[in-house]
Amino acid sequence: MGITTLRDVAREAGVSVATASNALNNPSVVRPETRKLVLEVAAKLAYIPNVNGQRLRARESRTIGLFVRAMTGEYYCALADQMFRACQEQGYEVHICMVVDTRSILKKLGDRTLDGAVIFCDDLEADAVERMEAYGIPLLFLGLEREGERTSCILYESETHGRMAADYLLGLGKKRLLHIFGLPGNLDSEKRWIGFREELRNRGMKNAKIPVLYGLFERASAYREMRKYLLEGHQPPDAIFAANDLSAIGCMAALSEMGYRVPEDVSVLGCDDITLCEYITPALTTIRTNFWDTGTLAADEVIRLIRGEEGRTIRQSGNLVIRKSCKLS
Repeated sequence: MGITTLRDVAREAGVSVATASNALNNPSVVRPETRKLVLEVAAKLAYIPNVNGQRLRARESRTIGLFVRAMTGEYYCALADQMFRACQEQGYEVHICMVVDTRSILKKLGDRTLDGAVIFCDDLEADAVERMEAYGIPLLFLGLEREGERTSCILYESETHGRMAADYLLGLGKKRLLHIFGLPGNLDSEKRWIGFREELRNRGMKNAKIPVLYGLFERASAYREMRKYLLEGHQPPDAIFAANDLSAIGCMAALSEMGYRVPEDVSVLGCDDITLCEYITPALTTIRTNFWDTGTLAADEVIRLIRGEEGRTIRQSGNLVIRKSCKLS
């Protein structure tokens, strides 16, 4: 039999995890009969309180950690800026922690100097995540599917975004498609490709071989891969779906250098809708993922967890933004 958790106590008592937590740790905010019921259930199930979590609450630091691998590009800047603003409004500080590996994250969590943490790292193994959760600190993961008693995650609807891209390009009459993949191991890269490919199959392109180049979410990498592909003598596609806007912009530069016009010869579709999309020529058609909202959502959610609410999954939707880089065949 496994260890009894607060979630088990709440389920048996028929109350929320937050109510069960308050009954055990902050009884003044719950009704006496509710506290009595929760205490009885906890005793029956032999529930042992999370000492680490209690210690954390006892010495609240009003500080939230943001763990990232890098701070380059518009996404990271928007994430940090919006998260800082939202936390500041609620009386919390944000410490940005640039880490090289899982050990760095575990060490910082083990210092007990954070009330909660937002973690945005692509390559976390399940056992490492479990070790992070064992500290009892509220955790919010970005781009990682994880939900628990004190753990939430924010995910983009990337598979849907891939389907939207395929639907739009097929609607323009495109037949020779190419995909610029993002970063291997990245959830959004995988989901965007899966959605794109499945929609093509659903629309009658089951046997079509779609070339895939690896742009690594970078303009320079996408430029090199696209240029190399064309120099090798491959027939150019009539449309490209890139996993992010920087990759799309890199492709456009390579196409132009090799004598191809966008959108007259090749249509290009990106994903994210970074600010630059409006100002390049031609302006980039893309799928807006609303990433500017992620920092605010992250701050609000991790503070919600700190206040004792149960973990959950939040999904961010997107929409197509049509500009000038795609053209009807």
